[in-house]
Amino acid sequence: MLRALHNCTKFQRGQGWTGSLITIICRYRSGGAVKTQRPRPQQEFDSRRPSVNRHTFSKQYVHIPHILESEVIPYFEDNVHKWATSPSVRRRLISYGIPELDVRKLLNGFVEEVEAGLLSDKRSQTYYSLSRFSHQHDRESIDILYSTIFFSWAGRADNREELVEALEVNPDTVQYLGRLLKVTSRPYMADEFDRARMVSRKIIMHVGPTNSGKTHHALRALAAARTGVYAGPLRLLAHEIWERLNTGQIVPLGVEEAIPDVKAKTRGNPAHARVCNMITGEEQKLVSPEAPLLSCTVEMLQFFTKYDVAVIDEIQMIGDAGRGNAWTSAVLGIPADEVHLCGEETAIPIVQALLKHTGDEIIIKRYERLTPLVVEKTSLDADFSKVRPGDAIVTFSRSNIFEIKSAVEKKTGMRCAVVYGRLPPEVRSEQAALFNDPDSGYDVIIGSDAIGMGLNLKIKRVIFEAVSKYEDGGVRPLSTSSVKQIAGRAGRYGQHKDQVDLGGTTTTLYPGDLEALKGYLQKPYEPLPYGRVGLTAELIEEVLAVLPAGTPLAVALTAVIHVGRIPPFLRYVNYPELEKVCDFVDAEWLHMGNADKASLLWAPLPWRDVTTMSIVKKMLAMHARQFEVDLASVIKGTDFMQTLEYVEDMKEKVEQGTATFSTSSTLLKNLESFHKALVFYMWMNFRNPVVYSDYSVIDLKKRVEILLNWSLASMSISDELLVREIRPLSPDADALESISLDEPPAPHLAARTRLHFRKERSERELPADLLPRRRQYAVSKSASL
Repeated sequence: MLRALHNCTKFQRGQGWTGSLITIICRYRSGGAVKTQRPRPQQEFDSRRPSVNRHTFSKQYVHIPHILESEVIPYFEDNVHKWATSPSVRRRLISYGIPELDVRKLLNGFVEEVEAGLLSDKRSQTYYSLSRFSHQHDRESIDILYSTIFFSWAGRADNREELVEALEVNPDTVQYLGRLLKVTSRPYMADEFDRARMVSRKIIMHVGPTNSGKTHHALRALAAARTGVYAGPLRLLAHEIWERLNTGQIVPLGVEEAIPDVKAKTRGNPAHARVCNMITGEEQKLVSPEAPLLSCTVEMLQFFTKYDVAVIDEIQMIGDAGRGNAWTSAVLGIPADEVHLCGEETAIPIVQALLKHTGDEIIIKRYERLTPLVVEKTSLDADFSKVRPGDAIVTFSRSNIFEIKSAVEKKTGMRCAVVYGRLPPEVRSEQAALFNDPDSGYDVIIGSDAIGMGLNLKIKRVIFEAVSKYEDGGVRPLSTSSVKQIAGRAGRYGQHKDQVDLGGTTTTLYPGDLEALKGYLQKPYEPLPYGRVGLTAELIEEVLAVLPAGTPLAVALTAVIHVGRIPPFLRYVNYPELEKVCDFVDAEWLHMGNADKASLLWAPLPWRDVTTMSIVKKMLAMHARQFEVDLASVIKGTDFMQTLEYVEDMKEKVEQGTATFSTSSTLLKNLESFHKALVFYMWMNFRNPVVYSDYSVIDLKKRVEILLNWSLASMSISDELLVREIRPLSPDADALESISLDEPPAPHLAARTRLHFRKERSERELPADLLPRRRQYAVSKSASL
């Protein structure tokens, strides 16, 4: 309980007042309080009002601290003043409708209470979850921690009287803070899923490394169930399970002894076939309205249908910063008698914490890899002539993929399939099929970390071009989990005919990365630091009802994250394009319903693709104005259809032998952008079929996918356009944009490709501790995967 300030800190008030701000001349601590901070100069709050056009998103905490458990209390007390005097904090509180006068009083009081140690006793540590300071942090998490503690303190019911009397805060403000805290807090998230709480569930966790058979056992239980659902992270996985269940490729549990069914087969056993529907964000395959089984992506799970068996795949993604909330909802909300969670053991502590008070039974089954994985003694030493059939080369930029493809094809004469994030799942699947087919002529596959999930690949060896990648504005090492998942694709059980027991191997392109790779694979899995939760349309509506009328959507969203109390082992997912979504809503969709506004938060909006977003914005603007989106009208004025028809014409001529064709990077990107726009239209169609009613989108999408596959196949070893993509030795993105491939590059951009430069560097045998820094020069505005 809050003690009045005059009981814990004797102070004298200065004669000079700045508005209503109390200027503290000197303080005398009493009650045994310990001084935790050195004297600092007086700092008053900025009295200027925030601009109405300025958002409340806080980005001032660039330094990301690592706080030990023993340092939590000193850090909390020593840094509270810095947080409270931040202009963005004050602007945020005012944007929530708290009077400026009360903002000053509350922040001053909060700082005094924290620095006096009144929020640091054992009971308070538990109530305010101060242990969260010792968790892993990102650039926003410290700000969010202080903010949620502040509102928990200010909105606590037994503090209200003291706030009014000691700090002279307006009683209406105190009542308002209590309402805001209540509506944004979610302390018992399991209670949000009533249907699941009515079921006595058995949770079976199948955990182990890649190629350990964990998912195989869960799928057999699904195939034997009267009713059931499979939920995975990718459309590819949902489609694969849908196909295997309908064709009888999965042997039901109890029917006969388990046999390896990991291998992708063209035919199954009709006796084992089960009728199964499929639903993803962009596609539906309804075999029967009465189908007892469903295969879907995790985001498409419905929590009102009761199942006998549910299989939730890749459970470790519960900690994913962008999508983890879907797995959290699945674990808490799926109403099934038997729930199988498949993935890494890193997720075990989070799942146990989530289900601690639900009464669900938890069974953990651990699996070992079915075939050995060996790290080779040497790297390729940047020599692509050492690439062998069955190799998968992993790199982390789109341009690198095509550079490596060209180099491998020139050096070895083997053709290479490619897989990366911008490619549609259907095209990735086709490329994987080419690689798996021994008669296709495609002996090598090159791709991003998309190789690590969702594709059945007959990989014999995984080669890492790098063990770090460009992410969040800098070059960062890969996670242990990511390296193990990607490397584990080598030698998958049942994929290699007559070589089931040989296992797989992995190595690196450069010698300096080999020891790092060995270190990654020897490391044990580290438990996930926290799971993720997301915003819901219902929650946003409730918060907007409490906030002042006319509050922008952006403010409501930040209020949920910065005010509400959630369990300490959970965090909200990151919405990296939140400001852009809110800017659009405020400009174009202000009169739309809250549910429509909230839907844009998880819509597949490719904000970084300027070409696609210009089309998507036209769709949304037409939606708001006319409540009907005509696809032809949206596409009109772009070169999408012109590109489509041109490549189709060239494809026909090449097949007739009347022309030759070499795909350019520009054409490929244009087709990728067109596909994204079509996928967004289909995504909106499933949610609003009246407004998005043009079903020609299905045919257009198929046409684009056919051309993407053909374009990738047409990339031969003589593609100068791809080979000559110049990379600067320093990240000069603006200069890169102006490069003409028909003219020699400017001298300051150098005439060496990234791969050539890396090879030169590798030949110098840099010390091992400096080698990870080698790739920082490679940072460029290359497409993110």
